[in-house]
Amino acid sequence: MTSFLRSLSEEYGIPLSTLKLNARILRELNLIAYGNVREARNAEVLALGEFVLRLLGGGRVSSINFDD
Repeated sequence: MTSFLRSLSEEYGIPLSTLKLNARILRELNLIAYGNVREARNAEVLALGEFVLRLLGGGRVSSINFDD
């Protein structure tokens, strides 16, 4: 997840710490899921996150692939 967030940080000029905090908050709210250093897995938008995206008029996003 860190490499993905790092690339977003560089591309959009958002501090990495802000992106990490927001990713953690989204995970705690059961909107997204992602692994950790010991358990690598793809990030994914969970059912509740899909619902929120539909409410906001966004499209369906099921997973994001990245190296770590």
